[in-house]
Amino acid sequence: MSNEFWTRDVLKGSLKRAADRFLAWHRREFFSLFSPKTVAWLRGRDDWELILKAGSCDLWRRDRHGAALWRLSADEIADSSLEEALARRGVARNATRIGLEIDASAFFVRRFDIPAAASDNLAKLLAIDVERKTPFRLEEVVYGHTAVRHASAPEKLSVTLWILRRDFIEGAIENAAIALSDISFIRPSGLIGSEEAPLIELERAQPSSDRFRTAAIGLCAATFLLMAIGVGATLWRQSALIAELDAKAEEMSARAARVRRAVDLASSESRLLAVLREARRDSPRFADLWEEAARILPDRAFVTAFALTEPKPKEKALEMEGFADSAVGLPALFNKSPLFTEAELTAPITPDQFEKRERFSLRAIIKEQKRTAAR
Repeated sequence: MSNEFWTRDVLKGSLKRAADRFLAWHRREFFSLFSPKTVAWLRGRDDWELILKAGSCDLWRRDRHGAALWRLSADEIADSSLEEALARRGVARNATRIGLEIDASAFFVRRFDIPAAASDNLAKLLAIDVERKTPFRLEEVVYGHTAVRHASAPEKLSVTLWILRRDFIEGAIENAAIALSDISFIRPSGLIGSEEAPLIELERAQPSSDRFRTAAIGLCAATFLLMAIGVGATLWRQSALIAELDAKAEEMSARAARVRRAVDLASSESRLLAVLREARRDSPRFADLWEEAARILPDRAFVTAFALTEPKPKEKALEMEGFADSAVGLPALFNKSPLFTEAELTAPITPDQFEKRERFSLRAIIKEQKRTAAR
């Protein structure tokens, strides 16, 4: 009894209904991101149509064969909106094209022949024909056409131009609670005989779906191929990286052995290092020289080059280049410092037109510091 309850009421009942509702919602929301023609291409067929007959109140959902599937009334649309009414049917607005069927007697029809070689310019010829040979202006009408080979002259095309006034369209949909912008196409109805009815598109024409679909499938295949190549390259790179890390580990072991030998050598040279440290204490640090030079230089002077040199054995000097409002008095300022002596300009003072200051080059000998008594 328990197993029957879980199988019948839970797995095949509640969970199945919840999964169906979730899939219907997900499908509706996904298709709402695209235009109707794109949705039709994604689904692989063009049977998502709502058809409205001129003067009628109801929209009928039909498949590609014209069979009625369900009806959407004007009252249902007026109570909420077209989008919400379609959502209650489990269909996104962008997933459905709305077509208007109008009796063929409402159309103004013209028939004429053109050379078959002019078929590429047929769209321009139709617009010109509407403006020049009919009493209508282009902005007042919508139009479509059919073109077939001429029965007695194969080098010609027989063109039938169907023209419909826009104000007639507005009157045809006034009872359906939808706007003219909701109409995707118009199709004549009630044709007698085998005459072909044109499909007058009110949306912008899209490129060939087959070509676009082929390109999209090719791009998807290329994407998956690149992903596979990327995964393979990543695995190969990881293997190469592991081998490289092993080689580096061996190299680091050899390097560590050399470091140990260097440490042993450094121990034997500790006395030399002690002598060097004492010599360093006898002269000021670079930071001290930098700070003293910054203190000596006037506020409107700045340095572009700062270096320590050794013009003579056991003699160190500070050389600098820079700009100052007046560079003549800089050697005197450095000679007053407890760290410098024999300061002099090493190059002529030159005015700089860009900086509006004088360029200088100065050298000062660093005084030897007397060793302080040990604490």
